Amino acid sequence: MLKLLCQIKKWKLAAFSLLILIAAFFIYNQFGNRMSRVDEANFLIGQMNTVLDAAEQYSRDNGSLPPITSDTDTKYGYLNINHLIENPGLSTWKGPYLPFDDTWIGGDQYIDHPDYIATQLLLKEKGSQWARGSSETGCESSSATCSLAACIWLVPTKVAQEINQIIDGTTSIESPNTTGKVRYDKAFGGALVCMIGDDYPIPSTQPN
Repeated sequence: MLKLLCQIKKWKLAAFSLLILIAAFFIYNQFGNRMSRVDEANFLIGQMNTVLDAAEQYSRDNGSLPPITSDTDTKYGYLNINHLIENPGLSTWKGPYLPFDDTWIGGDQYIDHPDYIATQLLLKEKGSQWARGSSETGCESSSATCSLAACIWLVPTKVAQEINQIIDGTTSIESPNTTGKVRYDKAFGGALVCMIGDDYPIPSTQPN
């Protein structure tokens, strides 16, 4: 009985988080900035580079990237991005590395984004095809090389395609886009967009 109650509570939290996500997206679409598509694409490229740079600084300070989250399957490659804004108990931590908040309900794979919905860090097997974290292409001990990626939810799909054009020179409007430095996939009327950064080994064991 207790197990069932706990499961129901988790479902309620997940449903509530989804409602917040959808509501915030519609608010953004109605009242959000009025930048041109190119300007917004360049803004988002800068934002993803900021997240990648923060992860790089974290790695230099602490000897490793943030660990893979304890509440998700390792095969997906979700990193605990909370470690970029909250000290997990490391004496070498010099953050916060990002000026973002973490009011996300449930899960260590997201933090809020001040202009969009959420931010993620993924560690994927280099050269693998994926468009979002939920593909089974995460960094494993058997992976030859792994690549870090910064992701932002939710952006207009056409802006995600513009980012793809700027970075990869690809004019394809297909979704999902599973190759190149930029990956994106449609989600809840917008898109999840990710940009691949540097290569890293699998994170060392750290507090989750």
